[in-house]
Amino acid sequence: MKASLEHLVKGTEALSFEIKEVKQARFDAPYHFHPELELTLIISGEGKRFIGNQISDFSPGDLVLLGSNLPHCWQNHRKDWLTEDLEEDAAQALVIHFSADFLGEAFMNKKESSAIKSLLERAKMGFSIQGSTQDKIAREMLLLKGLAPFPRLLNFLQILHTLSTQTADLQPIESIESSYTLSTVDLERINRVYAYVIANYTHEVHLDEVAHLANMTETAFCRYFKKVTNKTFVELVTEFRIKHACQLLKSTSKPMIEICFESGFGNLSHFNKQFKQWMKMPPLQYRKLTLEWHQ
Repeated sequence: MKASLEHLVKGTEALSFEIKEVKQARFDAPYHFHPELELTLIISGEGKRFIGNQISDFSPGDLVLLGSNLPHCWQNHRKDWLTEDLEEDAAQALVIHFSADFLGEAFMNKKESSAIKSLLERAKMGFSIQGSTQDKIAREMLLLKGLAPFPRLLNFLQILHTLSTQTADLQPIESIESSYTLSTVDLERINRVYAYVIANYTHEVHLDEVAHLANMTETAFCRYFKKVTNKTFVELVTEFRIKHACQLLKSTSKPMIEICFESGFGNLSHFNKQFKQWMKMPPLQYRKLTLEWHQ
């Protein structure tokens, strides 16, 4: 898996925003980022989405708004990776890419556009769109495909207007913005590291391999990574593993030892210690509380 800056292809007749229909056997886009904002609706397929350093389950209807340069990817459940007879359109999504000033800087600075401008600024760390707004926006996105360019633009503005007014249904995804205000060179380097971690965090992770990806010695890489992310590389790997374990505790009834190994921990004692340190409670208590919240 290789993470890099994605250069979105523009058509010969420039439009104010782009709509892309994704239909494939499994989602295979790498962990990547781009300066354009992104509104993504999952139509079919299940698995995990990675946004910044957040891990969440996704399923049909999942809807997110991502800000500029926020790294992301969707991956089908790992059991699907080994399945060769998946339907060609088992993974489907509708993706809209647009810039923050897609109608011009002057338009976005008008009073009438202030709510939308504020929405796009607040989307830097991403929003998961929930509730009745999720259903409404999903329906309107699907209708966009059959419209002529100008009605499509008007309807897209209405989508953004709805999102800007229904803030209660917009759940922030990331909690730390500073990781994504790096230079392009640093952002590409760090996201090569994140891509490696995403591909390997449930297994053994090797510092020499990730240092090689960053074209540094192990010592230099550890100093560099701590400086630009405010966390050590070990902390990053542990964070992904703990969040993976949290998803399993919330969504499955798997025994603790199975969750321990499936999340990349080598033994149950270390798993329990790390989980309690990160979540301020042992995993059994976390599972009990999440069950109570959903009842």
